[in-house]
Amino acid sequence: MKCLKVTGTDSLVDEFISIFSTTMRNKKICVISEDETGKCDVSFPGSEFAMKMIRSMPPDIVLLRSNNELAVPIAYCDNELIEDDSLLLAQYNGENHGTDFEDIYRKTFNLLPQKTAEECGKCGMDCMGLAEAILHGEKREEDCYYASGNVEVKLGGRLIELSKFPASIIEGAVIGLVSSLKGYNEKEDISIRVKS
Repeated sequence: MKCLKVTGTDSLVDEFISIFSTTMRNKKICVISEDETGKCDVSFPGSEFAMKMIRSMPPDIVLLRSNNELAVPIAYCDNELIEDDSLLLAQYNGENHGTDFEDIYRKTFNLLPQKTAEECGKCGMDCMGLAEAILHGEKREEDCYYASGNVEVKLGGRLIELSKFPASIIEGAVIGLVSSLKGYNEKEDISIRVKS
């Protein structure tokens, strides 16, 4: 799932999220607002009823309202422009009528595991450095050891980090099993849930 940190003046952050959500109406969007105490509020713009919210899981992108330092691209919403943040993807001041929200979505990448070089470093850097390199076109998301590509495994509702090898084994096995089933379409996602 993609993640974009949206920070700046509250009114402009609200406006950015509203316009982004309207522009990307064919995408499932989740907004997580985190306050200074760490308390989080979660919303799904465009989902008016509880069942619509449940159906929108997992989202295509999370817009994270937070001031915490994270290895994710940033959309900075304020009247004062900044230039020195290496994770800056977009600036929005309320007058950016030409803001290309679809381009912002395309350039946003899946959430990295947020590890230091000491915790992992298998790509040769920490997640912050890798995020910067991906944003500037020097690396690809797939360069992350934990980038599982198209495979997501959850145990008890918790997302499990997979390296490329087990992810590719799972993907190949599942596609091999379901590709012979009536109704299989290689362009559609496959979801399997095993109840205990």
